[in-house]
Amino acid sequence: MPRTERGVAPVAGPRLSREDTIVDMPLVLSGPWTREARAHAASQEARDAVIRYFRKAVKTRNWTPWDDLPLGEMAARGQFLSEDTITIIEAYLGVEDYVGDYVEEGLRLCEGRRERRTLQLAWGSEECKHAEAWELVLLHSGRRTPAQLAAYRDRVGEHTWTMRDHHPGLATPLGVVCYAMVQERATYFNYEEMRQRLRHEYGLPARSTPFEHARGQQIGAAGAFKTVANDEIAHHGIFLELVRIYLRYLPQDTLEALLTVLGGFSMPALQLIPNGAALAEAMQRTLLHTPLKQVRHVNNPILNTLGLDNRRALERAVQASKLLPAGLGPAHVSLGRAGEFVVSMSPDPPEPARDAAPAPGALAAPAVLVAGHA
Repeated sequence: MPRTERGVAPVAGPRLSREDTIVDMPLVLSGPWTREARAHAASQEARDAVIRYFRKAVKTRNWTPWDDLPLGEMAARGQFLSEDTITIIEAYLGVEDYVGDYVEEGLRLCEGRRERRTLQLAWGSEECKHAEAWELVLLHSGRRTPAQLAAYRDRVGEHTWTMRDHHPGLATPLGVVCYAMVQERATYFNYEEMRQRLRHEYGLPARSTPFEHARGQQIGAAGAFKTVANDEIAHHGIFLELVRIYLRYLPQDTLEALLTVLGGFSMPALQLIPNGAALAEAMQRTLLHTPLKQVRHVNNPILNTLGLDNRRALERAVQASKLLPAGLGPAHVSLGRAGEFVVSMSPDPPEPARDAAPAPGALAAPAVLVAGHA
């Protein structure tokens, strides 16, 4: 059969009018991968990830602080909690109480990305429960009165948190995703450390007792921290998935944003909460969170999950990403653990057979190594 420049020639048949032959045809781009095309593909994958997250969240973590926490057990054991523990939990209340500012700032930087807006709103609806949980812990443990808690939260509301004023890297939507990924894992780590501290002060073993296992909930305030920590690690998971998507399609932008965020990371609103000075002293005494713990239990696990050995590998990857050829899609580029890139030498490989599933991370041969210097 004769072939035209664009494909197979049409089979001879009845002549049709111009009106009969004008149809809407899909626009198919075979390449190259322009920046706009990569950003669009990343947005589509991010939307699918958010949908999966939302479906799971409403089915597995649908709880309320007023109905699903063991409040009565907190009253029975509240006298065992140390002053440092109470100070830190009160600070957690203050930090979580800025959720409205966190959501508003994030929405302002979404720049029309619907999938990001949906996630920001869903995230905020879950996060708003956490401040309520810490208020209930302090109240039902008998360590703060309703009047004290109201006064504290009123003082929190006197200030407004803005992300760009206090945290490097948060001037772009991608920087916000990277920061949220790190911050949520740090919060999860802090809450897990506090849960262990609470169990120790309650006189409970580090692991759940058979009674706790049987009912599916830990005792008192430890149970509250376990519930909230489950939210935090789920939040970390969705932001991590988004970062992995953007890393595939926009490696240079993503790596630079991540390096900037890690380089200047601090938890939000610590300079705004009323008991910030008391919190700093309590943290010094308890060593609940230290810079070394941040690196070992937050930063390094994130880098390892993203496929990098350490901070030096990230720095090397940032430099190597600047050398990547333009016009290549995610199937043509692979990031190594030491921060080097392997790039396919075929800019537009043949499309695989319809039923053939490409191997994960497979690259068209031959390939070239692109490495930067940290």
